[in-house]
Amino acid sequence: MMSDATTIDYIAKDEANGKLVLLIKEDRPWDDIPAMYRQLKSKIDTYYQYIMDPAFAREYPGTAPRDIVITLICLSPPGPQSIQFFQYVRDVLAQDQIGFQYLEKPGVQPGGGGAPRSC
Repeated sequence: MMSDATTIDYIAKDEANGKLVLLIKEDRPWDDIPAMYRQLKSKIDTYYQYIMDPAFAREYPGTAPRDIVITLICLSPPGPQSIQFFQYVRDVLAQDQIGFQYLEKPGVQPGGGGAPRSC
């Protein structure tokens, strides 16, 4: 979850797109917006540091930042203000060629349906 900035939640390989996907799961409603933005920023910082660490390159040889997408899985739908914040996150990560998207899955547990959305 976003509230635990010290861990990488999940890593998956998107074979269809040739991307390594680093997942962040968030199942809380988007109520306390300022706190959730701080938590998302801290979580993204952790993911960024992990991606840029030389140990990452050894663990995933041949994987460049352009081959990585950080995906936020939202079990509660984010509002328009949050989607604007996601666009900001996407723009910042794009400077290093890292992708960002969110996946809206209201009321569905991870592993169910839903379509990724670019911000």
